[in-house]
Amino acid sequence: MNLFDLPIEELREYKPELTKEKDFDDFWDGILAESDKYPLNTEVKPAAYPIDTIKVYDIYFDGFRNSRIHGRLVLPKEASAENKVPVVVYYHGYNWNNLVISHAFKFTVMGYGCLMMDVRGQDVESPDHNHYGNGGASGWMTKGILDHNNYYYLYAYMDSVRAIEFIKTREEIDVNKIAVEGGSQGGGLSLAVGALSKDVKVVMADIPYLCHFRRSVRLSTEGPYNEIYHYFKIHDSLHRTEDQVYRTLSYFDGMNLATRIKAKTLISVGLEDTVCPPSTGFAAYNHINAEKEIRVYPEYAHGGFTAHEEEKIAFIKMIFG
Repeated sequence: MNLFDLPIEELREYKPELTKEKDFDDFWDGILAESDKYPLNTEVKPAAYPIDTIKVYDIYFDGFRNSRIHGRLVLPKEASAENKVPVVVYYHGYNWNNLVISHAFKFTVMGYGCLMMDVRGQDVESPDHNHYGNGGASGWMTKGILDHNNYYYLYAYMDSVRAIEFIKTREEIDVNKIAVEGGSQGGGLSLAVGALSKDVKVVMADIPYLCHFRRSVRLSTEGPYNEIYHYFKIHDSLHRTEDQVYRTLSYFDGMNLATRIKAKTLISVGLEDTVCPPSTGFAAYNHINAEKEIRVYPEYAHGGFTAHEEEKIAFIKMIFG
């Protein structure tokens, strides 16, 4: 094991002070109330697929404030209004949307549905039409980073919550059995949605991104946290906006949002992960006050531990049946 972060004994106890602003919960409650005012304007189109034991749809709904969001809904053939099924809403990694239909098979063979949402701006069918107050250093991490009311992840988080609202409109879905899952960015989105949607009963967040921002930027040696590093290096080398940047990010920090999670939660970390350092995943995990479990993979970095797929199947099966 190539240890670069804290020893596992310290990680299990690692619970840094939260960075919440005083209006943190009021902010999110207000954003959720605002989102409720916007109609989803859903559209569902059946899609051809060569396996006849499933039903596949391209789905569309209006994102938060603007933009049109696309996803793929995969259901067992027997799912119907008379035979409602559990569902897993699946969020993809940062700029890594390769969620082809077969990714849903582990759920459909269990008799569950799966909605795979395309994150705005990171897929050709989910454009980002929002106007930000500043340009980005690169990618999406610094778009609107000086204003928490108009930061990129405000929209990505709320689009993800609205995906839950979409799935609740489907007559085939058991709305009492909704789970969220994803890795890296998808793990961060899963934690955020688990914190913001009262309808989510299970959260499965792998190697979660968007947690404990200051430490992540300081420790990470590759991946999108480097966009914040780049922002300071090139655009603010004297760090005059540092307090403002991290104040914005505090509203979107999975560590802070974790305190709102009520769903049963399973998190995974790799101890050699230099993209999402393990201490940042533990920072979020240790602030969750709901039923929770964590799986630690000492010889792995940012994913690749396929044995964890079996852990997730067992975890959700135990809860949803």
